[in-house]
Amino acid sequence: MKIPENLLPKELLSRATLRGKEYAWPLEDIPKVITAARDCNLASVGGQLQFRFPEGGTCECYWIEVDTHKSVSSDVSWAERVALTSETALADFQELQSKWDFISEGRSAFGEEFKKWEVAGGDPSEAMCFVWYVAAQAEAA
Repeated sequence: MKIPENLLPKELLSRATLRGKEYAWPLEDIPKVITAARDCNLASVGGQLQFRFPEGGTCECYWIEVDTHKSVSSDVSWAERVALTSETALADFQELQSKWDFISEGRSAFGEEFKKWEVAGGDPSEAMCFVWYVAAQAEAA
């Protein structure tokens, strides 16, 4: 099975980290990912906040998520679905940023991992990213 994220522009993919089959980007890139997905005829599925520490630890704040399946019907045409998931994803992602203090949530849930990283001189904001999933029309059929 092909990974639909690989259809995104190479420049944008180069800014992501890949662990397993999940691409994650710095938060400031997520609106660009959503726009690029729309421009590539991909639906934005959504994603979750993660902290990816360089030594390999991944801490996922699964409760801080965007999930367009909850609000965009799969009964619309593919073109409508691409457009609607893009609009919804952008709005939902902006709302998350105004609703949550991402660093505080990560530190509260994963205190030990944060402490190790910070004692070593790391800045949690450098490990903070957002996993983002997209879907191609062939997958959705």
